[in-house]
Amino acid sequence: MAEQDVRLIDAIRNARTFLKTVHGNDYLAAKASDFAAFTRGALLVTAVFVLSTIVWDFTIDAVNAPRVIWLRCLQSALVLMWALASWRNVHAPMARVLAVLGPMAVEATFVHILGVLDQGAAYGMGGFLYFFIFMPFLTLAQPLAFSVVVLFGIAVFPPLLHLAGWSVGIEWRIYFAYIGLVIGPVMLILLLFEYLYWTVFRYRRQVEAQAGTDGLTAVANRRYFLTEATARLRLQSEQGRATSLLFIDIDRFKAINDLHGHVLGDQVLTHVVGRLRHVLGDRDLIARYGGEEFVVLLPDTDVEDARVVAERMRHAVKSAACRSDAYELDIVSTVSVGVATHRADQPADLDRLIAEADRAVYTAKRAGRDCVVAADRSGRS
Repeated sequence: MAEQDVRLIDAIRNARTFLKTVHGNDYLAAKASDFAAFTRGALLVTAVFVLSTIVWDFTIDAVNAPRVIWLRCLQSALVLMWALASWRNVHAPMARVLAVLGPMAVEATFVHILGVLDQGAAYGMGGFLYFFIFMPFLTLAQPLAFSVVVLFGIAVFPPLLHLAGWSVGIEWRIYFAYIGLVIGPVMLILLLFEYLYWTVFRYRRQVEAQAGTDGLTAVANRRYFLTEATARLRLQSEQGRATSLLFIDIDRFKAINDLHGHVLGDQVLTHVVGRLRHVLGDRDLIARYGGEEFVVLLPDTDVEDARVVAERMRHAVKSAACRSDAYELDIVSTVSVGVATHRADQPADLDRLIAEADRAVYTAKRAGRDCVVAADRSGRS
């Protein structure tokens, strides 16, 4: 395959990824959060601007301008309604309805105003450009496809009004020349903005992932676990569901570091984590708690089911040796596991669960290691 063809395929693949991402729930939620305040401010500024065009009306035709003041107030009120609908959630259904119908209603009243004012159609032609100046700012928080549809909608709506018989002497050749010149650059600027925000979004996601991930084992780190597990445990508790926590300690790990060095020790850590993850489901949360210690949060799992999972993990680690070609060694590791379970009648307390499971691990160590011990209901193991 020619290099040009490969580049074309890569470009198409990247374009598909871009379009899929910018319309994904996580991306749109981030846009809504980042641009909510901006959208509200931009709508308020637009409402004031629309109201201030009363001055323009009097400049064009002081005699007939008083007849359209109420229409300018109506236009401003429509924008304010859009702002109110977007105040708590820019993606609320009513906010999106007003983002489509509001500009078209303003356009319809604007066309009527041009017909009322003497020579309004001639002097007011440039006023259509303001829709394309303001709208990209007002829909920044919306999906890209939505913004594009709105822009095309306000471009074709006045001609549709003309076809429906609502004509005020607008010179359509000039209208299409204006809109034809502006809509392309506006679309490109909108696309450029979306691309830049997509770049920032990806970078931020990477930073967030790195901040919450253990660099060696690629599982969650302690800080992320404490935050995420607290939220999950609280939700489980509110729903009256059992949750279990496993505290896992690799047996005699210090001896591996002392005898063979930290490079081999790191290899053993990553091997053990791979064996542990092989047992876990998608909803289970595993993290490196410290050195050779790991914690696992198991949702919807009572103490007996947690024991079963812990035994499977213990067996998975013990049954597969860590092969080190550099040291020509096969190292078989074992783990001691402590189990603690949150009951529905208890307050959601992650620290208590960790402490109980930690004590159970020490009991397992004293019992000879390579075993699973569950804390009893009083917190003793």
